[in-house]
Amino acid sequence: MPTDHMLSRCRRACALSGVALLLVLAGLGVAAAAAPGATTHPYNRGCQALAAGDIAKAKALFTEAVKLNPSDTDALNNLAVCDVKTGDYSKALPLLQKVLRLNERYRGANLNIGADYLFQGDAIKAEPPTRKAQAAPPTAVGKSVKAAALYNLGLIAAADKRYVDAKAYFEQSATAAASVQTDLALASTMCALGDYDKGISSLETIAASQPGEVMMKTVNADLAFAHYQRGMSRLEKGDLNGAHADFSASNTALANDYSKMGLALVDAERGNHAAAIAALSDLKRSSATPQLAKAVSFNLERVKSMGKTPGASPDPWLKWLILFGGGVLFAVQFYVVMRAATPGRRRGAFGAAKVALGVVAGLATAVVFAWAFFAPPDTPLWTLVALGVDVVVIVLAWWTPPSASRRPRSA
Repeated sequence: MPTDHMLSRCRRACALSGVALLLVLAGLGVAAAAAPGATTHPYNRGCQALAAGDIAKAKALFTEAVKLNPSDTDALNNLAVCDVKTGDYSKALPLLQKVLRLNERYRGANLNIGADYLFQGDAIKAEPPTRKAQAAPPTAVGKSVKAAALYNLGLIAAADKRYVDAKAYFEQSATAAASVQTDLALASTMCALGDYDKGISSLETIAASQPGEVMMKTVNADLAFAHYQRGMSRLEKGDLNGAHADFSASNTALANDYSKMGLALVDAERGNHAAAIAALSDLKRSSATPQLAKAVSFNLERVKSMGKTPGASPDPWLKWLILFGGGVLFAVQFYVVMRAATPGRRRGAFGAAKVALGVVAGLATAVVFAWAFFAPPDTPLWTLVALGVDVVVIVLAWWTPPSASRRPRSA
């Protein structure tokens, strides 16, 4: 069965959201460490605006601070942070490179260069500067930078499906500096490694802590992803009740069509193929992405091919072949039974039994062929049995013992 493309894309988006949070915290941390004394200085006011989420105002203030002092590495770094936050990655990179030219040991700039590349989807270029950021000094700011670097390295490893390495990075990041983002990434990595029970339990613990509206969206997305994956795992093992519970929990955490597809697959495995086909057909028509449409189409054909669907639409040629074959068979049987029923051919109870048997067999075969006409995949064995029995009855009805007057006489 196809995996959840939509939810995996959502998971990657959540991962990048985590990068953004750690990126801003790193910028503010460095800013707080080296802020000029006057609270009215544009640099300090820029930090306040950045903390309040007013990126446009912060960017203008940091730009003013850089004009006052073009060598202010903290202002340059935080100005780059604003550019990354607004998606101006090409503008952020030269600023961060300038920071490193002014101070090659400015590990926050290394971290943010790696984050800049991560946001652009280039994990290969992101990894070297992110590794350098691990060498941040053991100060309060340095610990935050190191924790963020380890977290981002975990994201890079997870994107490459190196989940064991990702788990190790997230654990080191949590040791360096505890954060909800790291706990969330660690829980999701556990699920990716197949440890769904522990991963989902951790996600539920995070959700219960009410980490804030923005973070809750990420938690719910990860919960939906984890429940869907565990549901698919349980479905493959035949645990239909467990799979149904997980797909329902996935849709509760975050309404998504993949969990609905999972519920349809559970219905199919339980024998409710008509409902499954109807649900999958609706999802196919409303597919928001090509990935979803592909997954739904695959599973729709799979359910139809199970050979258990009363409402399946058989191939037209098969239906008409059954109709033609049944019509020929009934014409032959009608002729043979009428022949057996003529007065000259009846032989007492034996002859009457042949006629009665022919009529009953014809009616029974008619029922089987009618069933086969509307649902050919469901009736191949019964059709063959009915055909065989009917042929035997036709042969029996055709055969008539010779009359007494025609039997040879002995001397």
